Amino acid sequence: MKWKVKLNFPFNWELKLKFSVLPSKPTPCIIKSNKWMRAIRINGKLIPVIVEGKGSIEKPCIIFESIELDKKERMEIEKKVLKFLGIENADKLYKFMEKDKILKKIKNEFYGFGRAGYMAMTVYEGVIKAIIQQQIALPVAENIISNLVKKYGENIMFSNEKLYDFPSPDKLANAPIEELRKCGLSYRKAEYIKELSRSVVDGFDLEELRNAKEEEIMETLTTFKGIGRWTAELVMIATLGLNVIPADDLGIRKAISYFYFKNELQSQKR
Repeated sequence: MKWKVKLNFPFNWELKLKFSVLPSKPTPCIIKSNKWMRAIRINGKLIPVIVEGKGSIEKPCIIFESIELDKKERMEIEKKVLKFLGIENADKLYKFMEKDKILKKIKNEFYGFGRAGYMAMTVYEGVIKAIIQQQIALPVAENIISNLVKKYGENIMFSNEKLYDFPSPDKLANAPIEELRKCGLSYRKAEYIKELSRSVVDGFDLEELRNAKEEEIMETLTTFKGIGRWTAELVMIATLGLNVIPADDLGIRKAISYFYFKNELQSQKR
């Protein structure tokens, strides 16, 4: 089945897709033929989803394609996908950017991008990805994530495409260390992921962090081995959508230094 969602704000679908690091590999999202694809679990049901942007930047719409779904399931899919991709009205963001000449220039250059998307659909997925990203380049991290998804993620065939979901906590908790290392993980990261996954299997609900305050999220996540401030802040900003900055992140420091300090690398404190 297919259905259409009209947007009442400017949106550039092709610009959005350009920011995928490894578009052809399942992370578990795949971008192919100008379409975004992944499997999404709703109430225990694995649902394949293919999404495509249509129309002009000023009059855009989003086309969803999936198996036969009821109205409630369609609405849940729409909500998850639009939020994940940052397909939201960015008026407040644009007004903020208008006040700064550098941000205004960036806003104009990326007109129709919308809001920043997320790196995960569940908090568990976000924490695992954040652990993997520690101290390595993003393309390397994404390749490791893709290896894990292909080996341990549940998949479903739809429209001649194999679409993946992120591996379940049970799968990663029971995965042998050596098998995880074959996916590209270090021994320690494999241990961290198994320990966190085991806690989730045993009943720890990471989704409850969506309703927690920043201090509580930081305190909760850093009780797990292998999760420090940087990892917790990355989860807060890129999975929970909180307004925090992982200031010791080298990529962020380089970007801000480039735009505001004539490319002279600034310290975390600055």
